[in-house]
Amino acid sequence: MRTVIITNCTNRKRLDGLPSVVLSDACYPSLAAMAQAWKEQVDERPATQAASSLYVGRSVSDAKHVATRLGARLMFASTGLGLIEGDQKCPPYDLTVSQDPNSIIPHLEKWGLRASDWWEAVNVNRERGSALADLVSQSDIDLMLIALTSSYVQLIAADLEKIKDAHIGKLRIFTSRPGIEMLPRRLRSMAMPYDERLESSTLPGTRNDFPQRAMRHFVEVLELSSAPAEIARKAVCEAMDNLSLAKMTVRRRASDSEIAYMLECVWADYKGSSTRLLRYLRDVAQVSCEQSRFRKIWRDIKGQDSIESKA
Repeated sequence: MRTVIITNCTNRKRLDGLPSVVLSDACYPSLAAMAQAWKEQVDERPATQAASSLYVGRSVSDAKHVATRLGARLMFASTGLGLIEGDQKCPPYDLTVSQDPNSIIPHLEKWGLRASDWWEAVNVNRERGSALADLVSQSDIDLMLIALTSSYVQLIAADLEKIKDAHIGKLRIFTSRPGIEMLPRRLRSMAMPYDERLESSTLPGTRNDFPQRAMRHFVEVLELSSAPAEIARKAVCEAMDNLSLAKMTVRRRASDSEIAYMLECVWADYKGSSTRLLRYLRDVAQVSCEQSRFRKIWRDIKGQDSIESKA
């Protein structure tokens, strides 16, 4: 069985000291002009790392595990590069569909456009057209596992809508409940019914990596990759029914300056490690902080620490 895994790119990237490509603040006359300008910016930079190395984080790690187990082809849905192979060389870049400083969404809202319009423009510029619909239609592909956060489902929704009825059965989709609602209605039966009870399984984690953890549970724990969709859905429902909702930790809110002060106090203890400091903040200090927000605060402190060390 030939299997393809589609997972989302991540804001966290392995930059190796290189500056990221960011979308110019120029005033673009159209979406096509903006997409072309972005392509030119990206193409000017040397492609230094394979996508599977450029993107980092739990979601990527879990997708790699599943790809290895199934001997599958790993691909990424990228806001900046469209649909790309896991081994495709890429330059470092910073463009996202999520609500972050370098989000494409504010640019699109000026024209009343959606994220899926950008996805199409980026792929057309790369001569891929309806990238996902074309891919799943290939006769040598038997199964496509799609693990995406809701924002990335929104990005590819129009492309998914173009999938022919004859090929829908090849899909197994893993996303959150909001993500399922963003899917074309005729594809929702291909979404595996995972929910918050997954947190009490052997694969707990965060909201950002929920789809990839669900996919890994589906493949490694339930071993359903070769099961027909309806049987797989029933088995997932039964697996969720055998789990209970995990006890949720209530974390307090804090301002950016308060979080920065807390991190500075323990910076040396955790050797500036972003992963360990985020865990300290959430597990020890019991403070809520979304990952992209944390990364901005962490980078500000790291930059100041670098300046002081040189003084």
